[in-house]
Amino acid sequence: TREPVADLRALLEFLRLNSETLGIDAGRIGLFAGSGNVPNALSAVMDGGIKAAAFSCGFTLDFEGSTVVADAARTYGFVNPAAGKSVEDLPKDVPLLLVRAGQDQFAGLNESMDRFIANALASNLPITVINHASGPHAFDLFDETETSRRIIRDVLAFLVANVG
Repeated sequence: TREPVADLRALLEFLRLNSETLGIDAGRIGLFAGSGNVPNALSAVMDGGIKAAAFSCGFTLDFEGSTVVADAARTYGFVNPAAGKSVEDLPKDVPLLLVRAGQDQFAGLNESMDRFIANALASNLPITVINHASGPHAFDLFDETETSRRIIRDVLAFLVANVG
């Protein structure tokens, strides 16, 4: 996309405005995002109207003076509209799934996820974590193993169970 934040907001607005024609329930929209798309999706969750979200191998938020996400956004060119926000800005009733790849190759990514998970738990958010201990970044695309396939099924099951 050329304008990721505006594009995601426009897509969500389109789905809501055209839900009847599209045959979807506008009150049951879930998000899936991975890697550098997670900060944009987190921002959309903070905006409201999302029923559940699943994030895989993604940069999340900077905490306690960390600049890991901001640095990665500059390095890899992804948007970070949730910069300066915290887990306190997330709705307390939106189930979140975080999928972590234990062998992720991107510097700071797991650090970002680990801090997000710890802060989300400390805030008692409805969070589920799956750790693919031997998985590389984007294992869902490049690691053709039964573990990867099971995790993909678990992500889909999570969204179905929490979106309805």
